[in-house]
Amino acid sequence: MPYYQTWEEFARAAEKLYLTDPMKVRVVLKYRHCDGNLCIKVTDNAVLKF
Repeated sequence: MPYYQTWEEFARAAEKLYLTDPMKVRVVLKYRHCDGNLCIKVTDNAVLKF
């Protein structure tokens, strides 16, 4: 599972995954109010991008 340090790296990886097969990609957003943490996951069930 890769973690990206910058938004630009994440956006490029997510876009590449989406352009490969848009019908298989899903995006999951998880917000934890107590931590003030937003987690964005982009996956095609074969490759997981954080």
